[in-house]
Amino acid sequence: MCIVANKIKFCSCTNRSVNKLDHYWILHRFNEGKDMLTIGESIMSYEMAHPTYEINADQLRQRLNELDAFDSPITFEENDQLEIVFNHLAKDTSKRVTYCFRYRLGIWQSEDYEPFELMNHYDELTFGKFKDITPA
Repeated sequence: MCIVANKIKFCSCTNRSVNKLDHYWILHRFNEGKDMLTIGESIMSYEMAHPTYEINADQLRQRLNELDAFDSPITFEENDQLEIVFNHLAKDTSKRVTYCFRYRLGIWQSEDYEPFELMNHYDELTFGKFKDITPA
């Protein structure tokens, strides 16, 4: 994966399912009443070993904390989580990369991606795709 652009735009301009998008983001909101138990086994993630993973994580975190990162206003709440996925449709699963950020004290912070936590305790609030994903 390339290094993401420092002016990547998080767009809510899609009505398609994320399953049909190669790159997407999902905003998850904590649901106090949701206490599901998802049984399964997590698969070891190789994405953190990718040479640009940390660079992109930092670039995305910085961008998320800029006022114009999203194409439309979204009111974030404490402990919202943002899941960002690149190369979702890649046949080679080692090419798929997922980043996660948590909204704390008014800013987005990098977070370990815990899919079972999101499934068990969070609702998907909204999702979208990207504009200006790679540097010009």
